[in-house]
Formats: sequence, C-alpha cells, structure tokens
Amino acid sequence: MLGLAVGFAGIAAMGFLYESASRRRDGLLPIPGRKVDVGGYRLHATDDGAGTPVVVVITGAGDCSYSWTYVRRQVAAFARIVTYDRPGLGSSDRGPPPHPRRSVDELRTLLGELGASGPYVLVGHSLGGLMARLYAASYPGEVAGMVLVDSTHEGLWDDRAFRRGMGAVGLLLRGMGLASSLGLPRILADTLGLMPMYPELPHYRRQLSAMEYRQFAAAVHRALAEPGGRGEIAAIWPLLEASRGGTEPAAGRPPLGDMPLVVLTNPGFGDAWVAMHRELASRSSLGIQRVSDRSGHNLHMPRPDLVVEAVRDVVEAVRGRTPGA
Repeated sequence: MLGLAVGFAGIAAMGFLYESASRRRDGLLPIPGRKVDVGGYRLHATDDGAGTPVVVVITGAGDCSYSWTYVRRQVAAFARIVTYDRPGLGSSDRGPPPHPRRSVDELRTLLGELGASGPYVLVGHSLGGLMARLYAASYPGEVAGMVLVDSTHEGLWDDRAFRRGMGAVGLLLRGMGLASSLGLPRILADTLGLMPMYPELPHYRRQLSAMEYRQFAAAVHRALAEPGGRGEIAAIWPLLEASRGGTEPAAGRPPLGDMPLVVLTNPGFGDAWVAMHRELASRSSLGIQRVSDRSGHNLHMPRPDLVVEAVRDVVEAVRGRTPGA
C-alpha cells in the first residue's frame, strides 16, 4: 500500500509540474486583437474585415472566440466581424459573475469602445443564441439580422432531461477543475487529442495553424481550470428565464417581424430539438431553418461552410435593404 501511495504521489507531482510549465508557456502566447476596458475589467476582442452590417459572434457557455478563428477568417473576407470573450474566458480578465442584463450591456459597451456601431448581425451559438435574442429584445433598433447556430431554446426552461444534462455538465466541469491542477485534461489533449466539450476537435484542428491551435488549446484549458466556465453553466437558468418573454406574436406579426434570420440545427439531439429550432425560425417572416448533415453541437467546427454561408446570406439580405450599404 505504501508503494502504491508513493507511486500515485509521484505521478501527481509530475502532472502538477507538467501543468505548471504548460500554463507558463500559455502565458507567453501572442493574443490576437486587443483587450478593451468595459468598466474596471477588460474583455478580449478581435475586429477584422470592413463594411456594414457588423457581424458579432456570441459564443456558447464556457466557450470563447478562439473556437471561431476559422469562421472569423472566412467572414472577414466579405464583412466586418467582431468576436469576443466573456469575463474569465479566453483572454479576457476575470470580472463580475454572469448575469443576463450585465452580459448584454458588457457586449454593448465593448462594441461602442471598438467603434463598431450598428446595425449588427448577431451570430449566437448555443447559449449565445439566447444572448443574441435578449440583446435584440433589449436594443431592437441595433439588430438587423441573426444567425442562430444550434441555439438553446427558451422551452428548455422546464425540460427535466435538459436540467439533468446541465447538472451532469456542471459536475464534469467541477471534476475537470480539480483534475486540471494535476494536468490530466492537458495530458489527454496532448497525447490523445481529446478535449472535454469538443468532440468535433479533429475537424477544427485541421482548419488552424499550429499557433492558432495552441491559442485555442490554452483557452480551453483555462476554462477547465478556472471558475469562468463553471459559472457560465450556472448562468444558463437566469438567462433562460430572462429570455422567455417576447416570444409571442404581436398584432399578428412574428416576434422578430421580417428580420433576416437563419437557424442552423444539429440533428444529433433528436426530433424535439429540430422542432424547437423550427419554432425559432418562425419568429421572423423571413426565418429559414437549415438542418446540418452532420451531428455535433459545435457546428462551426465540422461545418464552418454552413455557418459562413448563413452569415453571408443574412449580411447580403441586410445590405439589400440598407441604402448605401
């Protein structure tokens, strides 16, 4: 027993040293874009391309701008695109805990500091789809179009299976937080190419340069080791509650009127998920649902072309109704 304990302690010590050295190397990586003060703490943002409307990517829970590098590069060829990291994620500073109103206003402040005025095309993935709709409800005059990428639906508020699933994700992230101090998630990634929450990683890795992949991996390991990712999972419930209003038609018109809207759906979550997304598309008279031919919640990784095409279609639709665009 003593020998087993000594062996385990030795392995743990090696993992701790490996993780510590890796974090020091991560701290030396260049940061694309810049960090912008939004009220006592700084958010990391990238700002590429030119023209209007400005495309703004709102990532899913615990995710960051580094998982959108390839899509950002493609969209920048035909539009101005902003990506950013919420507090405690990616390359952003730690900040206040997530809150629906604060998260929307953080983004609005960031866009103002970047000089990126509306109209915006909001691209919301997963939880970011809820945030995009909450932003549009809060500042309707600033949002001209939306692309919802496998978005969370308000109907999941009272879905018991979803609550159990999110509870399991929260437990997984807490466990990964403990394991991160011993380097276990990083060793899995470095030796087997496995990352929790990113089963689509093999597709994405092929789209990136070696440096871009290192930046992405560093951001993922930070999200696993620090409280930012876990806090975002807990924040799903107040965001769902805040987003539940404003989904009913008003005076016979869809909630989003004739806003250009594309809803991209991962078929892997089943028929009920596809039907929820069909309802999201019906919130605009110009809403379109496109179901991917591949499963995977992070659709921008296995099917970046599908996402880029949707963004291009919405941008062109907005430009078609904007004089001088």
